[in-house]
Amino acid sequence: MERKIYKMKMISFCNKKGGVGKTTLCKNVAYKFALDGAKVLLIDLDPQATLSVQFSNKNIDNKKTFINFVPALEMVKINQIIQSTKYKNIDIILGSEELNRMNEIIKSIFKENEYYMVSEMIYTKNKNVFNSYDYVLIDYPPTINDFAINWLIMSDLILIPINDGIGSYKGILDLENTLTFICKKEKRGIPTLKIIFNNVKDDENTNLILKWISDKKLNSKLLETFIQHSKSYVKSENKLNSIWTNQHYWRQKHAYEELIKEIK
Repeated sequence: MERKIYKMKMISFCNKKGGVGKTTLCKNVAYKFALDGAKVLLIDLDPQATLSVQFSNKNIDNKKTFINFVPALEMVKINQIIQSTKYKNIDIILGSEELNRMNEIIKSIFKENEYYMVSEMIYTKNKNVFNSYDYVLIDYPPTINDFAINWLIMSDLILIPINDGIGSYKGILDLENTLTFICKKEKRGIPTLKIIFNNVKDDENTNLILKWISDKKLNSKLLETFIQHSKSYVKSENKLNSIWTNQHYWRQKHAYEELIKEIK
C-alpha cells in the first residue's frame, strides 16, 4: 500500500526512549509555526499528557479524547474532540491516562487486518477537518501501542530526538525496527525518518553516538541542526515556558529556526 499525499503535513515526534525532549520539541515547533501564521493541530498520544497540560486553557474539557471517539468512529466527527488552546492558531486533541487502554479498544472493535488502519479511517472520515490545518504535530510516549503506530506509519515525517545517552541511540534502532516490521506487514512505505540531536553537550558521548550513527549508515537521516544543552533553559522548561516568549534563549531560538527550515 503506497502512502497517500495529504494536503497538510503530519510530523511525529517519537523515540522509543523517554527523556529525550519529544514534548519540548513538539511544543516549540508548534508555537513557531503558529507565530508564522500556520494553523496547527496537536495530537497528544502520551498518557502522561504533558503537552496537553502545557497548552490547556481554562475552558478545556478533559473528557474529549480519543478514548471516547474511536468506539463511535462511525457516528462522531473528529472536530468534536478538537479543542482550542491558549495559543492562537493552535488546536489540540488531548492525551490522557486512558490511552493505555487503546490497544484493548481497537482489538474489541476492529478486525485483525484493520488494527493498523484505524488512523487512516479517522483521516478519511474527517479529511476536510485535517486538511484545514497546515501542520498536524503528534507527541508520543516512549512505549508505543498499536494506536500510536497507526499515526506513525501515516506520518509525512518522523522526527527522532536523541541526546548524548546510549539509551536514546538504541531507541532510534528500536523504532526503526518496529516501523520496518509493521510497514512490511502492511505493504506500505516507511515514512521519512530524521534524527535531531537535542539538549546535547560537545563531549565524548556525543562524538561516540555520532560514530555509531555513521557506522549504521544513518548519516543521511541526521539533521544538521544541533540543539545545545542549557541549564537555565532546562529550568525554564520546568516552568512550562516557551523559548519564543523569553528573550534570554536566543541560542535555542536560533537552533529551532534552523530546525524548522529543515522540516517545514
